[in-house]
Amino acid sequence: MGLAIAKSLYMKQAIATMLLAMILSLSLSLIQAITSINHEQSRIDDEFSRLLTLVEQPLAQALFRVDRVFAQQQADSLLFHPAIDSVEIKDEYGDTFAISSSATSVKGVPDYLVDLMLPEAIILTRTLDLKSPAIHLGDIKVTLDRQYLVQQIVSFNIGLLGQNLVKDMLLASLISLLFYFLVTRPLQQLTGSLARMSQNVHQPLPPSFYRSHRRDELGRLRQTFEELWGKLSTALNALERSHQHSKAIIDNAADAIIVVDDKLHISLVNSAAEKLTGMSLAQLRQIPLSELHRDDMWLALDELIIDMPVDTTLTVESLFKGAQQDVSVEIRIAKYMSSDKTETILLIRDLSERKEAEERINRLSFYDSLTRLPNRRLLTERLQKQIGSMREGEAGALILLDLDRFKTINDSLGHNVGDQLLAQITEQLIPIVPDKVTFARMGGDEFVFLWPKVDGDLSEVNTQLVHFVQSVLARCANVKYVAGHELHVTASIGISYFSSAMHSPSAVLRQADTALYKAKETGRNTFAFYHADMQARSDARLKLEHALHKALANNEFEVFYQPQNDEQGGLIGAEALLRWRNSELGFVSPATFIPVAEEIGLIIDIGRWVLQDVIRQVSQWTEQGIWQPHWRMSINVSPLQFQHPGLVSDIQAFLQQYDVPASLIDLEITENMLLADLETCLAKCMLCAILVCPYPLMISVLAIRH
Repeated sequence: MGLAIAKSLYMKQAIATMLLAMILSLSLSLIQAITSINHEQSRIDDEFSRLLTLVEQPLAQALFRVDRVFAQQQADSLLFHPAIDSVEIKDEYGDTFAISSSATSVKGVPDYLVDLMLPEAIILTRTLDLKSPAIHLGDIKVTLDRQYLVQQIVSFNIGLLGQNLVKDMLLASLISLLFYFLVTRPLQQLTGSLARMSQNVHQPLPPSFYRSHRRDELGRLRQTFEELWGKLSTALNALERSHQHSKAIIDNAADAIIVVDDKLHISLVNSAAEKLTGMSLAQLRQIPLSELHRDDMWLALDELIIDMPVDTTLTVESLFKGAQQDVSVEIRIAKYMSSDKTETILLIRDLSERKEAEERINRLSFYDSLTRLPNRRLLTERLQKQIGSMREGEAGALILLDLDRFKTINDSLGHNVGDQLLAQITEQLIPIVPDKVTFARMGGDEFVFLWPKVDGDLSEVNTQLVHFVQSVLARCANVKYVAGHELHVTASIGISYFSSAMHSPSAVLRQADTALYKAKETGRNTFAFYHADMQARSDARLKLEHALHKALANNEFEVFYQPQNDEQGGLIGAEALLRWRNSELGFVSPATFIPVAEEIGLIIDIGRWVLQDVIRQVSQWTEQGIWQPHWRMSINVSPLQFQHPGLVSDIQAFLQQYDVPASLIDLEITENMLLADLETCLAKCMLCAILVCPYPLMISVLAIRH
């Protein structure tokens, strides 16, 4: 009996209510205690500030009159307040004028509790000033008794805790008693009657139950239970079927879910399916499954679902009729049994993001990010495919385009201007490219036109190819306005025919590249067709490039000095001439290796070496008394080197290093290349003339051939 009472709802509720009331009372009291402690310092400051205000002027008068007796009386009077431990009055010089302290201290609270609640000594100070005339006379310092203050705080909060606890426990008892009569006892009566009902023993409830609970929740609970008892068997079957549905969804779920019966009528969909189709479950139940798909394969798929064995799966990809537009989807089909009925679940996954990602990857892999043209990889694949599909007797053409002196623009104006120039040229060339011709960017300033089939004779006068190439050259040569600059750029083009006999795209590209170099050697802004004898010249050019890369490291360059005379034959200076002697190639003319050095980017390093070596030689001759102060040394500077941003700093550094006056040096631009930006070059001339001190540096432009 005692165990039954302990387990009853009333006892649990009573115990829980008591514990909750106790916890709530303790918590609120603790919060109040913490709050009072947090505000205690402020309260103490306010209280004793008012107290000090009362004695401030009397003490100031005592200090002014040097009345120690009166000051001592005032100090002793403050000790009547039990919270004050000591009072000290100092004069304006900081000397003690009067002092008083309490004889005893109450020890009713442990020291650790005092340190916890009031960890720091509480000392109040106040300056003692005479208001008229305004004179500072001293200070008063009052030390408070922390033991007394903490004892007051503890006493107050203990009393408050007792009051709250008694009040809350009394309220909890009343609530528990009320709960018993309103809920617990009627529930005991109801559960007893229902328990016997489940045993087919009818026992009516007491009349008081019907009177008190006929229309409330307990009465409706009894009525509802009786109605549900008859439906329990049907509900259990429906619950088992729902369980099978849930299990199938959990095991096979992807995104959108559609469940169809053995006649392929839609019976269940989830929210993802409704969102995908833009239709509700009620709307979906009114349409056949085939209307959700775009192609005709659903008629065959209906038959496949009907013929599918139970507990098998099938995955297909198709086009789904989405709410806004057609959506690429992956459909996983699973067939299973549920409550002796065959059902099929379609798990539909939206592939739109995956398709977009695949398309984005394809663009990144096969297309140039700047011009949106096919890149080298895609061009090579198309060329390989074209060679493999050509019949005997058919031929195609590969047209390789390279912008002349594009590196000069990049170096002088920056890569941003260079990129804008490439994009502008691309936009101007796209309209004239035939439909079946692939226009691609190989990288840098190189472009390719893949002509899949050449009509007519394979010769340098093939009308269709020549007209197209001339149109390309003309559009490239048009003035370009980029980022506020007026740019003049031309192109060189190499053309190579190919047929099915050529097995390697790289061979076709190599031949077009060889023809391209021929066009550049011819004078640029032109085109050339590949011939077999060009390969030997291309190999020689490659050998020259390799040798140039090693020339500086192997110290193969030399500087010769050619005297310069005036009209009367008097010596006025010399001209520095660069020469190269290679162990394999022998003596190489500057007219041969300097253009190559400019194209491969070595002219900057070579020119810097020449500047340093010549200035060093002038310094040496000056020290030896050979070089006269009025002579000038002429140094040829390539326009690429002249436009390089480090030219001025290099000249300054070499002149300072070898202690050579700038007036002895004359820079000459002798290269015959067309400068890309004349204004920039003129600005560089002015900068050299101004910055290279202490004497002006002579800069001569000998010749510029257009």
